[in-house]
Amino acid sequence: MKKGLPLKWMLGGAVILVGALAVSNLKFSDNVVYFYTPQEAFAKAADINDKTIKVGGMVKSGTVVWKPEDLALDFIMTDMQGVDIAVSHKGTPPDMFKENAGVVVKGRIEADGKKMVSQRLMVKHSEEYKTPDAQHSVDKELLEKSIFKN
Repeated sequence: MKKGLPLKWMLGGAVILVGALAVSNLKFSDNVVYFYTPQEAFAKAADINDKTIKVGGMVKSGTVVWKPEDLALDFIMTDMQGVDIAVSHKGTPPDMFKENAGVVVKGRIEADGKKMVSQRLMVKHSEEYKTPDAQHSVDKELLEKSIFKN
């Protein structure tokens, strides 16, 4: 009697294992969505315009245009360092969406890096609790620090 498994069964198992790993790796890489700052997205727009990406920034004050009859939302996302990206979104915005608030936009950026079509909006909020009395005063430095972690 032979001891262990025959060579053909071990090779067959190895081929199946390698195949399963290759397929799972391909499926995983299709679902990866990279996160960029507005500055990074603008700089790499020509290379990433065919991919779904996430860009995190601030909603620029005075730029929000909401058309409820069309469920169309347009605004400018900024990194507060001079890079602005116009964003178009179809659908209702999140409840906490507002001007001067952090936002993460998932979608596709145009090749020139100046406009992005959103598939999904996510609102970023501070991790710190403030009492209702202190809620109306905005600490701009703390807000930038919580959104743009360097």
